[in-house]
Amino acid sequence: MDYMVQIEKLFKYLDLNLEIEDKIILLKLKQNFNNDLNLIGCFLKDYLTIKNPEKISDDDKIYSDFVLYFEKSKKEKKEILLDILTYSKHYLAIVFEDTGNIYLQNTIGVINSCFALDSYPYLMILMNDYQNKKINSNSFITMLKLISDAILERFENTENLNKDFSQTRIANEILNKSERLVS
Repeated sequence: MDYMVQIEKLFKYLDLNLEIEDKIILLKLKQNFNNDLNLIGCFLKDYLTIKNPEKISDDDKIYSDFVLYFEKSKKEKKEILLDILTYSKHYLAIVFEDTGNIYLQNTIGVINSCFALDSYPYLMILMNDYQNKKINSNSFITMLKLISDAILERFENTENLNKDFSQTRIANEILNKSERLVS
């Protein structure tokens, strides 16, 4: 999907609605993505999925869904932008398969080899929870293995190819913090 027009429009909206110090965060985001507006659009679609897993944004509604989220959020604008910046680092690590953790690297390899892009938001949540020590190393490794197994099962069984990752048990466990193993 071509997100360039929507993301250009989104950056114009943010430019008009942010303080100068918040614009610096936005500039850092653009730099991290090398100003690739399509990649930023893909990321923001997944970010919106993280923030509202019940409603996955349509490709042509990234701009409007983001503005609604941004305006209705009870968080400070700077806090939202910092959260976006944090998740963007997870996203880029997945897309470019750039991580020092061998278990994470293996899972990312499975995801990208099987074109399971719909699992990106769930992996980003898991990466963020591990980074923030909401889950321990053993739980992280177990969840990564479950993600890999679910993706491989879907990939190997042609009947499951149309099944969205959000419909899997592991996706539900990642979203439902009370069911996860915590440190």
